[in-house]
Amino acid sequence: MYSAALLPGTATTVHQLLCAMNKKPGVYDPQNGLIALHAFPQLHYARLLIVRDLAKEDREIYGLSTTGLPEYLVFLAEIDGEESVFRNDLIRTCRNGLVAIFTHCASFTRESDLEEWLGRSRVSPAASYVNWRGRTVIQVREEELLRRFLKQKLSTETIYEAANSAEQIRLALQSAVERCQENGTIQLTPPLPTPFTWQIRHAFNLVFIPMMLTVLSPLLLLLLPFLLFRIRRWEKIDPGVAPPVDPNHSEELLQMENHEVTNQFNVFGSLKPGILRLWIVRFLLLFTDYAARHLYYRGNLARVSTIHFARWVFMDGGQRMLFSSIYDGSLESYMDDFINKVGFGLNLTFSNGIGYPRTRWLLLDGCQDEQTFKRVLRRHQLPTEVWFNAHPGLTAANKHRNLLIHAGLQKRSMSEKDAVAWLALI
Repeated sequence: MYSAALLPGTATTVHQLLCAMNKKPGVYDPQNGLIALHAFPQLHYARLLIVRDLAKEDREIYGLSTTGLPEYLVFLAEIDGEESVFRNDLIRTCRNGLVAIFTHCASFTRESDLEEWLGRSRVSPAASYVNWRGRTVIQVREEELLRRFLKQKLSTETIYEAANSAEQIRLALQSAVERCQENGTIQLTPPLPTPFTWQIRHAFNLVFIPMMLTVLSPLLLLLLPFLLFRIRRWEKIDPGVAPPVDPNHSEELLQMENHEVTNQFNVFGSLKPGILRLWIVRFLLLFTDYAARHLYYRGNLARVSTIHFARWVFMDGGQRMLFSSIYDGSLESYMDDFINKVGFGLNLTFSNGIGYPRTRWLLLDGCQDEQTFKRVLRRHQLPTEVWFNAHPGLTAANKHRNLLIHAGLQKRSMSEKDAVAWLALI
């Protein structure tokens, strides 16, 4: 994620520039003259948006300043491989468009070194989630083409109808694919080896976080009664902030949503004040990130399987936070999924945000006040000026199905029961 404060008074100009990259609100135009997002083979999804606090007046209730808060231009990209490689490709392909947009940022001029400036503008998330770690753009595209090829074969060639078993059909399809691979009409690119540096960082994170918690556990246990007392006291006295959603704001968001089976979501708001609260949030997001890295990296976040990517990002030194995600289906079903399946997770990660419904002992209630929760999220949801999806029509479930089809095709043999189940996937 790249983020930079906008020059005062330039948000409208930047909004117009970004909207010129669309055919209509929420629909990216490949023919736009600024940034050719479709030109990058490692890019899954991308968003450009203006990040501003749509409910900053709520800060007054907590005695916080409502002036002097910057508005940001944010570029979110979900990519394969190293960020530096993507950054270089981006500059090489779209330099003029990037400069035209970034000149409205306070820290950028036309004389700035674009590569160095983008490097400085990169912001790491406090926590992030990837639906299927290691799955590349090339893999997603090739496996979808493979499924379509197999489906076409089954529906048009009578040879498969004459087969005596599901396993014979599978083997015949396997031979057909092998022939197409030999003549180059089907590509199934082998996965690249995981970079050694990434493996080292991953292993370090896997070991270091539990080790650190083990070392700190006596202190944490000593502090726990005090923390629980403070949290419960806050929960009882924190003012509620949940006015109705502006209909114009809601209509603007609706125009950008549901053009595809996959949608994007961005909410931005202020955290409740206090250094202790900030450290509680940081601690909880550390756990969230650890779980997403090492437990929930094969198709689901707890019991929610419709999310492709998500990230939590502190901004303004921890005063405010941006949450972004990419999900399948409608916003209503997305929020219901979380409320019904992992409501405690929502309470843990968002209850220290101004306006969040009142929790009880941090885990309970909160988002169970469904209408208030949905109203607060909608009120803080940001319009996304530019939204690019490299996999139109493919849900997270579709991608997983295609992976199973590919894996099953590669097997030397299969039981009849398994072969029947495999054919059903196609």
